[in-house]
Amino acid sequence: MNDTERLEHQAELFGSLFLLTQHLARRADAAMEPLGLTTKQWLLLAILVKRFAGQTPTLTEAALWYGSSRQNVKQIALQLESRGFLRLVTDPKDKRVLRLQLTEHVRLLETPQEHQRQVDLLTGLFAALSDPDLARFLELVRRELAAIAPQGLA
Repeated sequence: MNDTERLEHQAELFGSLFLLTQHLARRADAAMEPLGLTTKQWLLLAILVKRFAGQTPTLTEAALWYGSSRQNVKQIALQLESRGFLRLVTDPKDKRVLRLQLTEHVRLLETPQEHQRQVDLLTGLFAALSDPDLARFLELVRRELAAIAPQGLA
């Protein structure tokens, strides 16, 4: 592949990934609607549950993993707080630091009904990919995230 072809492929892939993200978010938003959650809110909860299990990360730590600004993550956290999924708490050692503390309400995401909703969503979203394609796609996405995410986060 020459430099021109490589650049054309990169440009198409870049745009296609944004389109893919839009379509994934639309489908996931529809699936999360019964819970009163958006995809962005669900992603923050997933990060808190998976990456920070049993911890109360700072807003800044969560924002690094979320891949967005602290201010954006704070707005999403405030929405989740109003829905009862988490609490924003002041760090007892440093009153300037806000921590994200999950509530018991997050267990709503672990019910058999919610598990089945997630299975149905994922099955539908990736139905066009064979098992080897899915494994390769995951490998490529992980590699790209490792290359572009802040050091040590991917």
